[in-house]
Amino acid sequence: MREYRFQATPESVEALRQLRGAWRGMLVAEHSITVVLQDQRAVRIQSDTADVESLFDAYRLEAEVQSAEGMFGVPVEAFANGRNDVVLFTGVTWSEPAGAVRAEGLTENSVMHFSGHPGQLSETAEVVCVTTDAFVIAAADGSGMLIRTGLRPGSVEVERNPEKVRAFLVDRGYSAA
Repeated sequence: MREYRFQATPESVEALRQLRGAWRGMLVAEHSITVVLQDQRAVRIQSDTADVESLFDAYRLEAEVQSAEGMFGVPVEAFANGRNDVVLFTGVTWSEPAGAVRAEGLTENSVMHFSGHPGQLSETAEVVCVTTDAFVIAAADGSGMLIRTGLRPGSVEVERNPEKVRAFLVDRGYSAA
């Protein structure tokens, strides 16, 4: 198995730490999320792509701090007072050898690509890339928000449904069922 790493940079981690502070609002688009902070700064989160090997891409979340001049966003009350917690999660993207996985419409020499968490990694994986694919922000009142790489390449998803956030945390082994 060939293994690569495409995880959050120290700059992205530092930008994500800023989400612990008080929020003014949030702007959600298909390929990015911007959290506007009370201190006139914003944290922009987007998907970053790496061409790991020919025809094998991996995605991670990246974040940067920007000026929030003129930005307001939709208020997110639970995060407005600060004291938020941010937890990053490791994901994996891998490929299976030609013919190892059968699916309707695939030829015998097709290669399948999968994404998930490290516990889902197949023993037959040929190429693996370890990524930072998600993070959860927990507000002081116990509510949470999941931000992760989306199913469509380059997209970012936001999940605020408490049941779905909890299911993600259980699936990743962060919380007991």
